[in-house]
Amino acid sequence: MTEENQKVKNNRKEKSPSKVKSEEKTEASGKVVFVGQKPVKNYVIAVMMDFNSGSNQVVIKARGRAITKAVDTFELLRRAFLKNVRLDGVTISTEQVTREGNQKANVSAIELTIVRSE
Repeated sequence: MTEENQKVKNNRKEKSPSKVKSEEKTEASGKVVFVGQKPVKNYVIAVMMDFNSGSNQVVIKARGRAITKAVDTFELLRRAFLKNVRLDGVTISTEQVTREGNQKANVSAIELTIVRSE
């Protein structure tokens, strides 16, 4: 195997995420779960784990086609798993991204703020 092929192979291993991306923010703002291409159940589990770790607020963020998965995540969570969660806020926006060939495109984004009520 050539050195270049080895580098490509190592890059693939580094780029393949094995877990749902969840980021811890300050205590006041809670945690953030970024929704992407994985199944909805993965994001539901990520939000449940954040709530079980002591966080009272979780923000679900998504862009583009993943917006529907973010909404599905909240609805599945509320209807099937955690009955004591409520939607505290919804923020919608448009982000400008640069695609291949330096083409700029607008992508819709959403943030769902979920709060656990006792």
